[in-house]
Amino acid sequence: MRINRKVKILLKIYSVSDKYINYLRKDFPNVYSNKENRRKHTRKYIGVVLELEGYHYYVPMSSPKDSDYQIAGENRVIKKSIIPIIRIIVRNSKGQKELKGTLRISHMIPVPASELELYDYENEEDLTYKDLIHDESAGYIKSALPFKQLEEMSDSFHCQ
Repeated sequence: MRINRKVKILLKIYSVSDKYINYLRKDFPNVYSNKENRRKHTRKYIGVVLELEGYHYYVPMSSPKDSDYQIAGENRVIKKSIIPIIRIIVRNSKGQKELKGTLRISHMIPVPASELELYDYENEEDLTYKDLIHDESAGYIKSALPFKQLEEMSDSFHCQ
């Protein structure tokens, strides 16, 4: 059953070409694999891009894993974010914390712009995967500062 979505995805999400990932993995096997021959969904792993000193750095997104949780007494709780891993946590309708995904800064890689592909969320045919990506992206947006208001303040700053 599809759920109607209220949040419009504003976050630009990218994938990296298989050719470039394979090129890097020859010398750096710890670079995440695109799993060319073992993909469960229509897309390889995806992430966001930061530009730092003229390089496009790809930061992979990851779905929640068992390793993102710890046992506290009798409860399974979400681990706190650490420098190389940012956990995206939102409160669900019951007010409970819910892990939506992670940004793996520890695995970010520089990527030539020619090897980045903008992920087309709207045309994703695998509805289960589309929902997963939506939930992860919505979690990132919900846990961020209010960009629209900050942009308005940024625009009016020079007037002061």
